[in-house]
Amino acid sequence: MELEEDKVGGILGIYKKWSGLLFDDTFDSVGIDPRYQISPANACKLDTSIHQLHMAHTSIETMVLFDIPAGEANLVCEVSADYIPTELGDEGGIVVWQDGYHRLEFLESKDTTTVEYSKWRVQKKDNQWTFYADRGYGWELFDTAPLAAAKLGAILKNPQVNGFVDLKLDRVVLCRSSQVTLGNLPADYTAYLCDANGHMIASATVLPGWTGVEFDLPTLAYHGQLKVYDNHGALLSTLDVSTMYGGDVYLYGTDLRVLWSGTELNLTGQTNLGTMYDNVIQVQMELHNPSANKAARDISMGILKYRDEFGYEWADICHDDGTDKPNGNYTQKLTMGSLDPLGKKKFWMKVERKSSHFGIKPLHFMLDIDHM
Repeated sequence: MELEEDKVGGILGIYKKWSGLLFDDTFDSVGIDPRYQISPANACKLDTSIHQLHMAHTSIETMVLFDIPAGEANLVCEVSADYIPTELGDEGGIVVWQDGYHRLEFLESKDTTTVEYSKWRVQKKDNQWTFYADRGYGWELFDTAPLAAAKLGAILKNPQVNGFVDLKLDRVVLCRSSQVTLGNLPADYTAYLCDANGHMIASATVLPGWTGVEFDLPTLAYHGQLKVYDNHGALLSTLDVSTMYGGDVYLYGTDLRVLWSGTELNLTGQTNLGTMYDNVIQVQMELHNPSANKAARDISMGILKYRDEFGYEWADICHDDGTDKPNGNYTQKLTMGSLDPLGKKKFWMKVERKSSHFGIKPLHFMLDIDHM
């Protein structure tokens, strides 16, 4: 399950509403992630000492591909590589793959002007793909082309000859956007994107009729801060140094938390509720207001659908009866009243098999929270 929170008003902090990250692979694991389809199968080697995936030239071509997530109209992939070809015919870069006959290739090759691009980026909007490269001075636009593609990844072209070099992948990041959003702000408030040392990278003021701002991230995975100032120039909140990803959504407001066995539910990924025995999972949770001076009012909780999955149909919540037992009145929408500063309120969640559905993948649903 995933946790989603909607908050209006309140104090007093910047919190993450939604993560734009799909995956961030720095090749620091003991094996190659199973998301990748490698062709030829023996053409790549993981160097765990320096965290790189080495792609070697083969008699045909070498590809490291992953499936493009279904249902995502917008995607951005950023590839960082150690690859400086010095011979003509040595080419490598990004490939957008439909099938064996239809593909888009964005390739690095020998450059007589000694321009070296350290990063490549491709952005998907529906079936339109746009390619960028960065040689240390920001992203440069190169080309755009349409393709209804199934896979995306890296490619190394042409058979090995003297002087050809391996393409060494350092990092592959896939996100839903190249921007980070900061919302729930009044007009004329100003937000700043800062680096890890607090130096301003960009600023934006909320326009009349708008409720937030957007920042283009220098890289899809950016280590930095967000700051919010009111219309008089007073600093209201700072998001501690953290890694922000393209597509992340942050809001300014109060911060209710849901605890299970004393640990907060995951805000950016899944929380595993365990294995279903006898067709049911039933767990006690706590709704917690961590603010020391602000109450949360008119709280409601509900089960929401996660993407196109049906898991929400099996999930319900109910109040605790005061003796650490469910009161039995399970529903998909629950009124929680108010929570005083530092207050907690127990509730129960039940996931119960309601059909003969069979599958090997986990079921997913979302817990949504609204309050004033």
